[in-house]
Amino acid sequence: MAAARLSWRAFTGMLALGACAQPAAREQAGASGAATLSTLDDAASSAATPSAQGQSEAASGQAVDRWVEQTLRTADPRFGAWLADAENLRLQVLVTEVSPDGQTWSSHGFRVDAEYFYPASAIKPFLAVATLRALDARVNGQIPLGTRIRRCQPLRKGCEPPEQDEDKEAEPSEADDKPKHKKLYLGEEITKLLSYSDNDSYNRLWDIVGHSELNAAVAEFGFSSLRFHHRMDAPAERSRSTVRVQLLPPAMKGLDLLARTSSFEPEPTPAEQLMIGTSYLDRGKRLDEPMSFARKNYVSLRELQQMNVSLLFPERPEAKRLGLSELEREHLIRAMTANLNKPANAAEHHPLSAGILETMPNAKQLRIVGKSGRAYGFHIDNSWVEDKSTKRAFFVTATVYANPDGVLNDDDYAYEETSKPLLRALGAALARKILLAP
Repeated sequence: MAAARLSWRAFTGMLALGACAQPAAREQAGASGAATLSTLDDAASSAATPSAQGQSEAASGQAVDRWVEQTLRTADPRFGAWLADAENLRLQVLVTEVSPDGQTWSSHGFRVDAEYFYPASAIKPFLAVATLRALDARVNGQIPLGTRIRRCQPLRKGCEPPEQDEDKEAEPSEADDKPKHKKLYLGEEITKLLSYSDNDSYNRLWDIVGHSELNAAVAEFGFSSLRFHHRMDAPAERSRSTVRVQLLPPAMKGLDLLARTSSFEPEPTPAEQLMIGTSYLDRGKRLDEPMSFARKNYVSLRELQQMNVSLLFPERPEAKRLGLSELEREHLIRAMTANLNKPANAAEHHPLSAGILETMPNAKQLRIVGKSGRAYGFHIDNSWVEDKSTKRAFFVTATVYANPDGVLNDDDYAYEETSKPLLRALGAALARKILLAP
């Protein structure tokens, strides 16, 4: 039996934080039909497959929602083949249209949470929120975003940095010839995490929160599907331990996070079809069997979108109470906002944006906020898209699996041939349907 989830009190207590000496000077630095989004919590708990959902709707006399499918087929002839192959592509789409006055929210889905998908970097906003909540609880207020982070190599005296945290360009002084720490700051690490999808930043924040505490945190603020199993560079079994971390907030006493090892085992992933592919590479050896994602990170499509709702519209009744200050919330939103003046960069981190800009080339009137992810052949975009001039807007969360040869871990995926064109076409179709509606 899986271990019970930790309470928030247990979570904050397990941080094992203590005071460290303060230096003399501190460096600053789908829901279906016309359902409103408030139905998503109930829908998420059922996680019905499309066929089961259609049967239940038919039995109750409701029409099966075809809004997404009809919108896409009408917009681009390529969607005929993509939708016909939706099961192999593990294609899932959730769209929530928001009226210009912000009063009417209508959600439409296609195969929402029909099966497992790997969220990759799209899961990173949850880690950012959990980190800020944990540290705010520790300082009984708001942790400054200018807080310096120093990580300490294990099994060494003092606090020598791990190799990836060494400032190799710094000149050692005569009194200290040890490696120097890079100047790492909390706010900058969150920005790199969300703007550039930096995996080192993910792992640094992971060491601040910890495996068991992170899972407790996301459950505590209401995301029941979330499973954090691993860092971005290691499997679950090598992600349970953290290094010691020193936090040096300006004008506050320093905090010392002791190294920890988690024994917490998340409950089984609440998704179907966790065995993926036909074969995979493991340390250079090919295994001719599907790869299990049972101990890979996971979040449902609905809760991915709900995180964006919670950040952008915290006053909405369906929003989760993230416990962030206004300054922290704005920092996360700023980091997740696409720079549409650089279309190639925007397309890399917000793949839907290429199609949206194709349809509406005036970047100044658009606002796109979100986080994408790409790994193991899965490609995800989770965005808020707004025409600032008309106030027409929508949330869209979509995932597609592009791995036609079925081999995992070979870095030979069909992102260029399949997922990028599909997500671009999806962005264009929704921009025409919603933002350019008569």
